[in-house]
Amino acid sequence: MTSSTPLRLTDTEMRAAALDGELLPLGASYLPLDVPLDPRTRLMALAPALGDDRIIIAARCAAWVWGWTESACPTLCCCVSSRHRIPSTARRTLAAREVVIELDEIARLDGVAITTPLRTLVDLARHDEGDDLPRLLASALQETAVTRGLSAECIDEALRRRPTAAHTRRARVRLRQASAEAAQPLLTR
Repeated sequence: MTSSTPLRLTDTEMRAAALDGELLPLGASYLPLDVPLDPRTRLMALAPALGDDRIIIAARCAAWVWGWTESACPTLCCCVSSRHRIPSTARRTLAAREVVIELDEIARLDGVAITTPLRTLVDLARHDEGDDLPRLLASALQETAVTRGLSAECIDEALRRRPTAAHTRRARVRLRQASAEAAQPLLTR
């Protein structure tokens, strides 16, 4: 074997390396722990599991990609636009939710779709039930306010965009609590 030939490990060897703490398991793929993790690297680690460019990384996986949490999501969280229907078997395999989503709520990094930070924040506040959600939302609010200039008005507009969407009132309460925890007044109502 020459030095230019890539090393191919079996799935068993990959799982063993993950158990040894050398690899981070991400759905059906793995990521070396010594790789600097920026959003593009994290997203590319998830890309092989998608299989269709209409699938959008969402929720906790998107939060991990955006760097709001250090722990990777144990299962792939994704969605598909209700306008771009995909076969039911593919949707069931990936557990992809069909959602109403506009083009401006989707970011693409190297051709892989992910919900924008604003859409990810709102989705987490509306639907997530994790015990660490307040800390995750506080981290997201701090990061988006500092690096992306996300304001209370942007968040409020995103919540008003779909007034009949489920759990909007709960999202407002959760985001208000998270902004208090993050020690920055982001939501006023």
